[in-house]
Amino acid sequence: MKITTITLQNVRQFIDPVAISGIGGGLNVLTAANEAGKSTFFDALHAAFFASHRSFDKVVQGLVPNAGGSPSVMVDFESAGDVWRLEKSWGRKASEKAARLYRNGTLVAQAGEAEDQLAGVIGAQAQGGPAGLLWVRQGVVDMSEGGAEQVARRGIMDSVAGEVEAMTGGRRMEAALAAVRKALDAEITSRGPKKDSTYKARIDEVATLEEAQAALETSVRAQEDDLARRRKARAELAEISAPEIRQADEKAAATAAQALAVARAHADKIRTAAGTVDTLKARHDNAADRIDRLDRALGEASAARAALDAATTQVTQDRAEYEVADQRHETALAADTCAAKAASAASAALQQVLRAQGAEAARAERAALEKRLKLADETRYHIEALDAQIAQLLSADALRRLDALAGDVSVATRARDAAAASLTIHYAKGAEARITRGGQVVPPDTPHPLPDRAIFDIEGVGQLVFRPGEGGSADSLARAEAALSKALAETGHAELASARADATGRVTLEAQRRDLLADLKALAPDGLEALRATLARLPEPAGPDPDLPDLVTAEAEEVTAREARNGAKIALEAARQALSKARDALSRSEAALTAAQGRHTRAQAELSAFSDAAAALDEMRSLAQTLQAELAGATAELDALRREAPDLRAAEAADKRARSVIDTTRERSQALEIELARLDTAIGQRGSEGIEEELALTTERLLSARAALAAIEFDIKVNQRLLSALETARAGARDRHVAPVVKELVPLLRLIWPDASPVVDAETGMITRLTRREIEEEVDMLSGGTREQLSLLVRLAFARILAREGRAAPVILDDAIVYTDDDRIMQMFDALTLQAEDVQVIVLSCRQRAFRELGGTLLTISPAAG
Repeated sequence: MKITTITLQNVRQFIDPVAISGIGGGLNVLTAANEAGKSTFFDALHAAFFASHRSFDKVVQGLVPNAGGSPSVMVDFESAGDVWRLEKSWGRKASEKAARLYRNGTLVAQAGEAEDQLAGVIGAQAQGGPAGLLWVRQGVVDMSEGGAEQVARRGIMDSVAGEVEAMTGGRRMEAALAAVRKALDAEITSRGPKKDSTYKARIDEVATLEEAQAALETSVRAQEDDLARRRKARAELAEISAPEIRQADEKAAATAAQALAVARAHADKIRTAAGTVDTLKARHDNAADRIDRLDRALGEASAARAALDAATTQVTQDRAEYEVADQRHETALAADTCAAKAASAASAALQQVLRAQGAEAARAERAALEKRLKLADETRYHIEALDAQIAQLLSADALRRLDALAGDVSVATRARDAAAASLTIHYAKGAEARITRGGQVVPPDTPHPLPDRAIFDIEGVGQLVFRPGEGGSADSLARAEAALSKALAETGHAELASARADATGRVTLEAQRRDLLADLKALAPDGLEALRATLARLPEPAGPDPDLPDLVTAEAEEVTAREARNGAKIALEAARQALSKARDALSRSEAALTAAQGRHTRAQAELSAFSDAAAALDEMRSLAQTLQAELAGATAELDALRREAPDLRAAEAADKRARSVIDTTRERSQALEIELARLDTAIGQRGSEGIEEELALTTERLLSARAALAAIEFDIKVNQRLLSALETARAGARDRHVAPVVKELVPLLRLIWPDASPVVDAETGMITRLTRREIEEEVDMLSGGTREQLSLLVRLAFARILAREGRAAPVILDDAIVYTDDDRIMQMFDALTLQAEDVQVIVLSCRQRAFRELGGTLLTISPAAG
C-alpha cells in the first residue's frame, strides 16, 4: 500500500479542507513548526484506517473542532495495482456517520461493507494490523511489549516463517501449546491433582470406593469367621456336656479325695514319730554335753592347782632378785653423786684458772683501745683545725663566680675592640719601623684597636694623637670591670690571681681533711662515742691469785674427775637397767600368780554344784547310754513309717487336678453359651444387612471408577509428553523464527554501530540485548536516545519484511526522532533513505533545520483543491 494524498475537513483546527498531496513512493518529509497540524494529520489518517465510522469514542471525539461539526477524512492510496480512495466521516447523528470506498474512481462499498473491504485491502487486523506497528505517534520512543503492537510483530514473523515454521514457532504452535496447557491446567498443578478437577474427583471416588470395599470385605471375613467359631463352639459344648464325661470326672474327683485323706493320716503318724525322735535326741545331746562339761571342769581344776603352785614359786624367786637389784642401784647412785661433786669442783678450779688468764688478755685489750681512742681524739682535733682554716679561704663556687665575671670583662673588651677604630701601619719596602707607642715599636701590617686616646711617636716627624668618640661598647666594658672589682672586694682580694691562689690553697687543705677523715674512720669505724662505750664495757683488771694451780694441772685434774664421773654414770645406768628388768620380771610373775589364782577359783566354782563330782560323772554316763538305746528304737520306727508313706504331694496334685477339671468344664460351658449367644446375634445382624450383595456392587463400581481414572491419567501423560515435545520443537525453531527480522535489522544497526549484533525475543519481536564492541548490554540499560534509535530501526526492518511479502505498508513517523544527537541523526537519515528504496516512508517533524539534511520528497500542508 502507498498513500498519495490526505485531505481533512472539520478536523481540529482545520475547518476548511486542507491536504497533503504529492506523497511519493519512497522517502517523504513534512517539516513544519509546532501546532502546524502534523500530528492532526497523523491522528486523522490513523482514524480513517482503523476507527469505525460508527464509533464516536475518545479517539474520534479528539478530532472534533472546538466549534463543533463532523470530522471527515479522505485518503487516496494505491494497493495491488489499483487506485483507491477512502472517505470517512463521524458524528453524533447517524446521518453524519459515513464510510465510502472507491476503486479506480468507482464506488465499490459503503458503511460497514466499506469497513470490511478496507480491512481486506490493507491487511489490517482487529488491533490495527501492520500499520499499528509502523505508524509511530509523537512522543512514543520504545516499542511496546504486549498489546496490539506485539500482536502485529508476531503476525509478521509468523507469516514470514511459513506454514511449517508457523506450527513450530508461530501462532499455531502457541495455540497448540495453549490447548495442551489448558487441558493439563484443568486437571493438575505443580503439586498434584487440581482441586475441583475431574482428575481429583476420580481419585477421590476411587479412594472412597476402595475404603468401602475394604470395610465390606472386612465385614464378610468377620461373618465367615463368626460362622466357623459358632460351629466349633457348638461342637465343643456338646462334647463337654455329655453325661458319661461328667460322671467320669466326678468319680475321678472322689477317688483322688479319698487317696488324699489316707496320705494325710499317714503324714500325721510320721510327724508324731519324728517328734519323739527329736525329743530323745535332744535329751541325749544334753546329757552328752553335761558329761563333757563336767569332765573338762575336773581337768581344769587339776591344771589350775598346778599353775597356781608354779606361779607362787616364781613370784618368791623374782621378788628376791628385785631386792638385790634395788640394793645395787642405791650403791651406784651414791657413787655417781660423789663423782659428780668431784667433777664439778675440778671444773670450777679450771674455770678460775681460765678467768685469771682472761683478765690478763683484757688488760692488753684495754691498753690497745685506750691508745686508739687517744689517736682518734688527736685526729679529730686536727680536722677541726683544718675546718677553721678552710672556712677562711675562697670557695670553689666563689672562684667560679669570679671567673664568670672575668669572662664577661674579656667578652666586653673584645666587643669594644671590635667596635673601636683601628690603626694598621704599612712601611714602604726597605723602610725602618720608626713609629712607637709608649716606647714600643708598633708592629706593621697588624690592626691595632684604638678604643681610648692614643699617642703615637713618629721619629723625625713628631706625635700622632688619637681621640675616639663615645661608644656603647666602652660602657659595657666599664660595667663588667666594676662587677669584677666588687666581687674581688667582697672576697678580700684585689686581683683575680690572688683569689685563684687562695682557692688553690683551700683545695689542698680539703684534700688533707679527707685523708684525716679516712684515718679517723679506720680508728673508730662506729664513731668516738662507740669506741669509748666499748672501752667502758671492759672490766677493771684484778690482781693475780697465788693459790691457783697452773693451767696444765687444773686441766689434768678436771679430765680425771670427768672420767670418774662418766664411769659412775655407766655403773648407775647398768644398775638402773638391772633394777628395771627385775621389776618387770616381778610384775609379770605377780600377774601370772593373779591369773592362776583366778583360774583356780573359777575351776572350783564350776565343781561347787557337785558334792562328789566323780560320782556325778559316772551317773551321767549311765543315763546317756539309756537315752542312746531309746533313740535308736524311735529312729527305726520313724524310718519304717517313712518307707511305707504314700506320696502326699502327688495325692494333693491329683485331688486338685480332679476338682479343676470339674470347675474348668463348668466355666467353659458357661463361656461357650455366652459366646454362642453373641455369635448368633452378630451373624443374624449381618445377614439382614446383605453385605455380600453390597460388596459385589461396590467392587463393580470400583472397577468402573479405576478405569475412568486410568483414562484421565493416560490423557494427562499424553498431554505432558506432547507439551514437552512441543516446547522442545519451539525452542529449536525460535532462532529460525526471528531469523528474517535479524537479517533485515543487522544492516540497519551497522550503519550506526559497525560491529552490532542484536538478540531478538521470539515472543515479543523486540531487541532484548545488543552487542557492541564485544560487550553485550541489556536494552533496558541503554540511554533514551539509543532505545529510540533501536525502536525506529526495528520498525523499518518489519516494514521491509512486509514489502517483500507483497503486503507493503507505509512507515509514518510523527516526530519519532526526538532524543538523537546531531551526529547520529545523519546515520538514522541513511537508514531511512536505505529502507525507502522498498518502503514508503512519511516523516513528520518540527525540526525544520535538522531534517533539511534528510532529503526525499518535501511535503506541505495546503488548502485542498476545489
